[in-house]
Amino acid sequence: MDITQGIGIAFFMISSLLSRQFAHALKPNGDNLASNLASKGSLLKRPPHFRRSITSSAALSKIEERIGRGEGGRGIEEIVQRGHFKKAAEHLARLSPNSTVVILSGFPCCIDRSPPSETDGPPGAFSIARSAVALGLKALILTDECNEDVFISGASAVGDWAGGGRLTLESFPPESEWGEDEAKRLIEIVDNRCDHIVAIERPGRAKDGSCYTMRGISMDHLLAPLDKVIDLAKQKDAGIVVTAIGDGGNELGMGKVYSEILASKKILMPEKCVSVISCDHLIVSSVSNWGGFALAAGAGVVRYFDTKEGGSCKAMVAKCLQSLEEETKILNSCVSAGCRDGVSGEMESTVDGMPLKTSLDCLEEIHEICEDVE
Repeated sequence: MDITQGIGIAFFMISSLLSRQFAHALKPNGDNLASNLASKGSLLKRPPHFRRSITSSAALSKIEERIGRGEGGRGIEEIVQRGHFKKAAEHLARLSPNSTVVILSGFPCCIDRSPPSETDGPPGAFSIARSAVALGLKALILTDECNEDVFISGASAVGDWAGGGRLTLESFPPESEWGEDEAKRLIEIVDNRCDHIVAIERPGRAKDGSCYTMRGISMDHLLAPLDKVIDLAKQKDAGIVVTAIGDGGNELGMGKVYSEILASKKILMPEKCVSVISCDHLIVSSVSNWGGFALAAGAGVVRYFDTKEGGSCKAMVAKCLQSLEEETKILNSCVSAGCRDGVSGEMESTVDGMPLKTSLDCLEEIHEICEDVE
């Protein structure tokens, strides 16, 4: 054997070893998937000396690009509103201390199941709530009674940050059961506890006034008219900003791009399902939960850049956005209460037909982007 052959064999052995290590790092392991990824993550990350610091604007652009690739195969990359994500993150990060962020969520598309709730929405809503609390704000999640158990179960897994009244959850009955008491409750919220509104994976009324699943099935019998919060808030103060996060076209806020959705050759949603309800800032994401991750992290980036709070951008974002392990616990807790994948209909820790690992990969990448902010 000459020296060239020896070097070639050594290189082959090292490459094979690294390949096995990479395969082991990426192999799912049930409920331990998040910890497996985290413990092996050093194999996948750039060494510190290869990292290049970036500005906050560059980080926000990278996050926006990461969530808007259209990985769900719905063609949403055609309707991403460039710059809306940045504006939404800036607004959330710069709200006055002790302001209340009202979060509308819950998409009961599994209408023949009890509960009919889907796994896309609750984790993202908790991400936004966590970020709000980390920024010195309060968070109020509003959902339908049919989704209440899922959100309560998810809230039990979010951690200590939700204590002390910083996070509140309220549910409302379907519109057909509304009376004077429900109307008064909503008015009280708008009058006293509403400084900013974020809708994430929340059904939006179509042209005929009804809300539909992507298969064209009405959800009206399950839904509380939570979009009335927006009308009441705008009547009270036209300056109250509404941010909406969606991934298909039938969500609240997608009215902002109604014409673009109808004109798209990739987005195949029936016209009768497309939402006409608009918003101020629209975050279009491959999966709505990912849009929640992004907004939570983005607000942390802006706050750090504004104030240097937290000591580093990485630390500030870690306060605002859950870790992979925490996300796994939240999603599993929602599923334990009966939450289902909205695409497969299965009661499992998948989202929009994608395995948990796909969401964890996105979450990890968002954290990594924020590590580079100078």
